[in-house]
Amino acid sequence: MKMKNVIGWLALCMSFGLAFALSLAIAGDDDDTITVVNLNILHGFACDPPAPGDGDQCRVEDRLDLLMQHIEAVDCPDVVTLQENVTEAFVPLNPTTQVGPLANTVELITARLPALAEECGFTYQVVFDPEGATGPPASPGRGVDEELILTRYPALQTEVFSLYTPLFPFFSRHVLFVRLDHPMGLVDVFTTHLASEADFGSMPCGVQLPPPLMPPPCPAECIASLDTVRECQAKQTASFVEMRHDVPNPALVTGDFNAEPFTNVYNEFAGPERGWLDSHLAAGNAECDPVTGVNCTAGREDSNLSELESPALNQDKRIDYIFVVPASEDATCAGIIEPIEEDEDDFDEMTTGLFAAVPNPFAGQCGPLPDAICWASDHSGNIATLACEAEDDE
Repeated sequence: MKMKNVIGWLALCMSFGLAFALSLAIAGDDDDTITVVNLNILHGFACDPPAPGDGDQCRVEDRLDLLMQHIEAVDCPDVVTLQENVTEAFVPLNPTTQVGPLANTVELITARLPALAEECGFTYQVVFDPEGATGPPASPGRGVDEELILTRYPALQTEVFSLYTPLFPFFSRHVLFVRLDHPMGLVDVFTTHLASEADFGSMPCGVQLPPPLMPPPCPAECIASLDTVRECQAKQTASFVEMRHDVPNPALVTGDFNAEPFTNVYNEFAGPERGWLDSHLAAGNAECDPVTGVNCTAGREDSNLSELESPALNQDKRIDYIFVVPASEDATCAGIIEPIEEDEDDFDEMTTGLFAAVPNPFAGQCGPLPDAICWASDHSGNIATLACEAEDDE
């Protein structure tokens, strides 16, 4: 072999070796953290006909395309938790009006995963309750508002826990649980969507409603007439987390809790009794400013496109969270919430804070068709990065 060919071959090997070592280092960095994104994606059935001109579920296809871009922009987190998935073909809003047919958001998300995999370098596994996918008549009350989890790492165990609701069996809410085989050890993830005003979230637990509704009694773990429906669901959710979370690594409890900070619902998770961490505040982010909408996660119009097609924030409260159940002493991942940095103001550089909280940054402009949609949802989401080891002080 000629000398210059030998040198070229050695240079190629060294180049490949350097690239391989770099890829291992990058993978190692990924393995040393737990990253999660959370978003209520807006099912959008209030935007469907018979209301004319509102688009198909508030331009659901465009919104999900934008969601995939946001996921890619934050480097494809380990876990993505989503609420308000809809799988039913028709959703009765009252005895005389139906909305539909509805696009199945679980199918739409699943169909987008191969393209996302080309950008991420891995394919997300979909964790979704099969019963929620069957729809009526086999599962009355299911398929209207369901939780879904995308995970980079294998799901070893899954479970769906039903929450108390006065509308059972015509409507139900749940906690979706998954135990993941993360490179740093077992990691538990829980996601939920607690009651809104539409399903009597602020009514007293055990409320009686006129026929044909026959609400169940207030559960034993709640206080009838004193706890609200939403407060009871918060108690049930926190108790379920405590029952299932029996591994030393931190657990993640995400979702749309329909409750602002320091309310009874919020305090079931982050109050003094349990002391779970509100990742947003623990990272040093400011509280929601209802005047400017900064650091808020909800308030945008969800029954038409007016605010989804506007670049204005139109948010005024924080009700979506990623709570962190601290790791135990023998954990393989300490779960240290990475703080924000002074210069960390780019939408794709945030480690812990809000997610998909800027108007469409991937298009020249956004607005009504034919322009791109401005927002993936009526909510802004959350993102959290947990470091498994403390950074060296240098």
